[in-house]
Amino acid sequence: MNTGTDDPIIFAIVAAIIGLLIGYFAGRRTAPGSEEARELTEKLEQAESARARYEQRVNAHFADSADKLNTLTANYRDIYAHIAGGASELCSEEEAARFQSLEAPKDSDQNTIEADSVVVEPPRDYAAKTSPDDPGVLDERFGLEGEEKPPEDSSTRSA
Repeated sequence: MNTGTDDPIIFAIVAAIIGLLIGYFAGRRTAPGSEEARELTEKLEQAESARARYEQRVNAHFADSADKLNTLTANYRDIYAHIAGGASELCSEEEAARFQSLEAPKDSDQNTIEADSVVVEPPRDYAAKTSPDDPGVLDERFGLEGEEKPPEDSSTRSA
């Protein structure tokens, strides 16, 4: 039962919905601040990518530094072993023994410091004093000549 009057109403509703959608998206592009928002979004993305590149460079730098330090340590051990071997072959037994005693211990337990063995104290004042009442070097009054007197206030003077 199509009366024919339903078609123009449906067409009008669809056209209105399409018009609203087009108006909504066109308004978002031309609204004040939308260009500024796009620019800020672009700048944020650029800053984030620059930070990511910087982090990659820092990580690569420290990884490369660690590799070079490991290589340096290995080279130092090789040189030390070479000199120690030469000393044991070329020097007297007494001198070679003195050189061998400089070798670092192989036991890893000796390379650690126990937490209980470390005592943290403030610095002590060992400066020479003429009398026990004199301020030491670490005293805040050290080197000041005489006592400072507070300025006299005119309101505290007696008339």
